[in-house]
Amino acid sequence: MNDEIISTIDVLTSKVAAKEEEANKLKKLVNELCGEAEIPIRYPDVSETAGASKGILPDAYYGQTLTAAIRNYLESRKASGLGAAMVVEIFRAIKAGGYKFETRNDENAKISVGNALRKTSSIFHRLPNGQYGLLAWYPSAKAIPDGAPAKRSGKRGRHAQGPTANGNGDAVTHQEIRDVILAKQGEFQTRDIEAEVKAKFPTKRLPKTKIPSVIFMLKKDKGLLREVSARTGKKGAVYAKV
Repeated sequence: MNDEIISTIDVLTSKVAAKEEEANKLKKLVNELCGEAEIPIRYPDVSETAGASKGILPDAYYGQTLTAAIRNYLESRKASGLGAAMVVEIFRAIKAGGYKFETRNDENAKISVGNALRKTSSIFHRLPNGQYGLLAWYPSAKAIPDGAPAKRSGKRGRHAQGPTANGNGDAVTHQEIRDVILAKQGEFQTRDIEAEVKAKFPTKRLPKTKIPSVIFMLKKDKGLLREVSARTGKKGAVYAKV
């Protein structure tokens, strides 16, 4: 698997040149793949926000609904030759464009952007790399009914929280782990979250793969976490909130 990822990195690296904004987008993708391959990132100085809010008027999205602001921003990206974007990029751009969130907390605002993207699947479409574009851009893609993801998630939640065959009680849910992670200040490792979850939910089981799964989703799908340093040898990766 690592050989395939490294090969993909090399292919993408060779394309970094055409346009400044497109080059920045490719460089960020290369850095993400480096993280998956657990090797040093190729472009440590690449700007995380370049292209997200550059050239956006301060009142571009003022007075619009959240869905309209996101749609209009994605359309402007497409017109500039960029296309799909991560949740955190969309959040920063519409905020820079004057969209007024109902909360002053940036973490909650990012979550509201992610929820709008997921729940309005008749307009927005999630790509395999975690970025979002407009469904209209992808003729072969199919819209997922707006209530479908939540319904499946609820089913998994009921299963996860039910008693096990061995009678060991309930399991900690993804939401409970997520809340612990998002309340964490500063940098942390998986083992830090594990200790806090066990302390907070002493009577619940903690499956080995749950914390890494939640961290992966918050980092890749939600854009709420960043990897400060990759895992090296026995030393685990270090994370921090975006």
